[in-house]
Order: sequence, then structure tokens, then C-alpha cells
Amino acid sequence: MRVMIRNARYDDVAGPVEEILEAFPKAWKGASVLVKPNVLGPWTADAGVTTHPSVIGALVRSLRARGARVMVGDNPGLRGYAENERSFRACGLLAAADGAYVNIGRNPARVKINSTFVDEIAVSGEILDCDLLVSVPKFKTHALTMITGAVKNTYGYIVGTEKALLHSLAVTLRRFSEIVVDVYALRPPDLSIMDGVVCMDGNGPSGGRLLDAGKIIASDNAVSLDAVMAHMMGVRPESVPMLAVAHRRGLGEIDLAKIAVDGPLEAIPGFRMPRTFIGGLVGPFIHRFVFPFLRTTPRFNPDRCTRCKVCYEICPVKAISWDDGPVLDRRKCISCFCCMESCRFRAVELTGLIYKVRDRIAAKDAPGGPASPPAGNGT
Repeated sequence: MRVMIRNARYDDVAGPVEEILEAFPKAWKGASVLVKPNVLGPWTADAGVTTHPSVIGALVRSLRARGARVMVGDNPGLRGYAENERSFRACGLLAAADGAYVNIGRNPARVKINSTFVDEIAVSGEILDCDLLVSVPKFKTHALTMITGAVKNTYGYIVGTEKALLHSLAVTLRRFSEIVVDVYALRPPDLSIMDGVVCMDGNGPSGGRLLDAGKIIASDNAVSLDAVMAHMMGVRPESVPMLAVAHRRGLGEIDLAKIAVDGPLEAIPGFRMPRTFIGGLVGPFIHRFVFPFLRTTPRFNPDRCTRCKVCYEICPVKAISWDDGPVLDRRKCISCFCCMESCRFRAVELTGLIYKVRDRIAAKDAPGGPASPPAGNGT
């Protein structure tokens, strides 16, 4: 397995993208190529939530120069089925696609899936039909799965409300990690190019802090790429359930000693994991046996809430009711944090004993609140 790491800036990303395509040659000429960014929802590019348009723009130009027939598409969020184009326009990816944008939510196909949770799911037809698939994830943490990168980006293969269905069927971290890998195995990307120029730590994938990491990371194996990302976060790859599951199934190597890393592999100083997790030797025990009773749950900040109802509409288990604002039923809540990751106004916060304990442990980390501006890499 090979993973390439290159220094990059958003105002000068074409060189690293070209170098990556040269290092991982594919039969681009005449091929239909689907470029799949991470488009969580209608965030602006400077929010650091979605793949940056400069990376997609450079990739589209380079692939076209190699004779590829390029499409750019994703299935944003859980309610993005009807807002696909709006999300792409908001984050600048519609313009960056330069005519290659395709609403891949309009062409669903039901396929069999090797999973203990469901027998079949609806995925975008373009995912199945394209000759080559290039995944372009964002370097971020995730309050449920710890990390969200190249493997988790393939969860966007799923069309419409079935994302919510799978969340409701796989309610624990370990079970949801299994279903993410089930989806990944349907069509592993031929190449993954991760936007780590500006990354997100803390309570990702949308409410964390932005850090200027200045890196583009690539591999033709998404599992190994994520293992390198985890190491850069200061986390042992084998401690991430999603990566452990993928490795156990033979889908990729996560032992850094067995991965050929081309470029500067350095941990990011002061990087913070989501406060829903406790690391160290006691962490796995707490998450397995204690977390179900003292788990972190969302709460709604009325001062930030705009009454847009996204959280109410997106909840996979209908744990949120509406009374001139969102109201949470803790008994129904499965702590999937879909409401938090989909709120563009950061009105959904986290609370609970586990969260508070983790917050104390994180107090020694570098200061900085959610969505602090990056240190100067101009998004």
C-alpha cells in the first residue's frame, strides 16, 4: 500500500494534484470518471466542512487534459436529496466543476449488499456505472465515527432517506462502523485524494475547529489513506472501529509499518479528537460498557437556532419534535449526531457526563473554539 503526502495551498494546488495523478496512473483517456467530493450540505467553502472548490477545479482540469469524461457529484447530507444543486452552489463546487456537475441523486439503483443489517440499498447509478471513481474527501473528525475521511466519504453513495434508515438500524459506534464498511465495499474508489489543506478537529464533521495543516494526501487504497490521516490526528489507526473492521475484512492495511508513505508524515500539534470520545487504556472500556448509560446527547441553543427545521426533518429515529423550536426525546435519541452535523448555524451542541469528562481531559490542549479561522492558508 502506498500513501502520498504533499504540501499544498488552496491558491497553488494544481501542482500537487498533477503529481498525484502521475504517481497513481489510471486508464483515464476516454474513461467516464466520477469525482466524488465530500458535500455535507450547503456550507460555504471557507467553513471548512466540504471539499474545497480549488481542489475539485484542479482535478477536473487535470483529468480532462488526460482525455477523461468527467462527472462531479455527491449525495449531500440526509436531506440533500432535493437540495443537491443548492449545496454544490453554496460551497463553490458547482462553479469548480465547470459544467461537469451531475445530480447523482436523480439516478438511484437498488443493489444487493453484503451486510447483516439490510439485504439491499439504493445507491447512485453513476457510482456503479462509471469507469473510474475518484473520491475527494475532507480531513475531519466525526462525533460518531471518530474520523471522517476516505472510507466514510463513500457513505455518500447512498441516495435519499436510506442513510437515515441505516443510522436507525446500526445505533452504536461499532455497528455503524460495520455498515459504513459494508457500503464502502460496494465500490472502493480507484483513487482517493484528501483535502487536508485546512482540516477540522474537535466536534466534526461540521462543528469543529479549523486548522491549517497544508497537506494533500492520496492513495489508491482509502483504508490506508485513513490510517495515515488517523496517525496525523494523533490516533492509533487500529483504535478507530471503522478502520479495524475494514482491515479485518482485507480491504486495506492500517499498520503504518506496512504502508509506504511518500512525503512528510507528521502528527498535527494540538490536534483534538471529538469530545464524545475518551482515549487511552480506559477509553474502550468506557465506550463499550459505560457510554450507553452516560452517553452524549445533543441540545439546542435557542440563541443560535433559526427555526429552519433541518434537525427535525433529518433525525433518523424521529427523536426530535417541534414546539416553536426543536425538542429532543432522550429516550429515542441514538446519539448519531446527524442533527449536529447538518446544522449550518451551529445551534446543536453536545451535553452529557462523557462529554464533560472528555472536555476536562481536553482542557490541556491548545485553546481555540469551534470554527476558529485557519492560520492563513486563505480559503
